Amino acid sequence: MAMRAQDIMTTTIVSIDDCANVRHAMRLMIENEISGLPVLDQLGRVCGVLTEGDLLARCEIGSLQQSCADIGKADGALLNYIRSKAWRVGDIMTPNIIAVTPDTPISTIAKLLASHGIRRVLVLDEGRLVGLVSRRDLLRAIADVAPDRIASGDAALKLAIQTRLRNELGLDGKRIEVDVDDTQVRVSGSIDSELQRQAIRVLVELVGGTCSYIDELHLAPQIA
Repeated sequence: MAMRAQDIMTTTIVSIDDCANVRHAMRLMIENEISGLPVLDQLGRVCGVLTEGDLLARCEIGSLQQSCADIGKADGALLNYIRSKAWRVGDIMTPNIIAVTPDTPISTIAKLLASHGIRRVLVLDEGRLVGLVSRRDLLRAIADVAPDRIASGDAALKLAIQTRLRNELGLDGKRIEVDVDDTQVRVSGSIDSELQRQAIRVLVELVGGTCSYIDELHLAPQIA
């Protein structure tokens, strides 16, 4: 069964109130070696996330160069002014949170992290914060996945490679020939590019593990 958020999420969560002081938030991040904090309102509901990125616009490091006269009434400039000078967490947090439920597949979580360019998602169960899944949690899950197992023997290894060449790379026996002798894999035939050669090698290493691999592939003539 595919792993879900509840299988890998971190349940010991360091959070902060939206009315807390920004300096307190910074200390929490530093002391706990984390890069973000869920922000809770006065009813204990998640109302945003405070990240390191939200704190990089602080006026203390000279990120804001405009004067009040320059800012005028421009909404974007005013927002930057508030985020660089406010001392209330609720004023500088990111209010639009990306959240999942405990039964969300980790494949979906990985896509969310990549598409939104974020480091973590919150896990909510009926609106209640129960955990979070970070990039590191996903890496741990990947590292713990057992490699695919195939039946032992040269014939089984050959069949597994041929099958995956056809199903995953669209290469059948008419173009690519696979021979296995004493776990030594020899692949020959015609390929279209060096990138295709690399993909075939990756596939063989994935299926064969530590088996020896001999590449006898050749590039097909390019038609002008």
